[in-house]
Amino acid sequence: MNNLLLMINFVISLQKLTSVLEQLSFDKCFVFTKDVSYVQFLDRVREEERILRSIGMWDVPHPWLNLFVPQSRILDFDTGVLKGVFVGANPVGVILMYPMNRNMWDDRMTAVSGNDDMFYVVGLLRSAVVPGDVERLERENEAVLAFCDNEGIGCKQYLPHYASQDEWRSHFGPKWSRVTELKVKYDPYGILSPGQRIFSSLTPMALVAM
Repeated sequence: MNNLLLMINFVISLQKLTSVLEQLSFDKCFVFTKDVSYVQFLDRVREEERILRSIGMWDVPHPWLNLFVPQSRILDFDTGVLKGVFVGANPVGVILMYPMNRNMWDDRMTAVSGNDDMFYVVGLLRSAVVPGDVERLERENEAVLAFCDNEGIGCKQYLPHYASQDEWRSHFGPKWSRVTELKVKYDPYGILSPGQRIFSSLTPMALVAM
């Protein structure tokens, strides 16, 4: 019975995938699939690590940039970043894009995903492998962020790094008051995460007043 249910689910999933691919305009010869177990899928990064270590490409700087891009602006992002900032680039690494439904995210989470009902997780996962790569990739990352800011794309960084509290306030937007409330409740003396510069080591009353 279980095998039959698995087969039915597989057929349904295959039909859904075929339906989605039929809506795309692309060269079908570039489509490839690989059947793996669920555990192998979850452990895929470890396998990639093993391969990269074997060729000496793992212990290198990874100036990655992960963004949440609103669905309504993804074409502008494609034009300005993938076909603009990155035009002519031949980086070592991958660029991942995953569509996400915002209603599947709990609003109590501190992650900020924008206002669109759907957004894209865009991972610019590039590696620095030759002298000068780190500086070049970091400049390109800054150019990506500057483009998004100047064009009002409304994207948000995932796991961002900011140098001031004002930047963190801008990042969290309407969630800032909730973040402050949680900080006052669970870490009133600012002991945790001092290096992220979200809060300084202030008294509870000072935190409440911020």
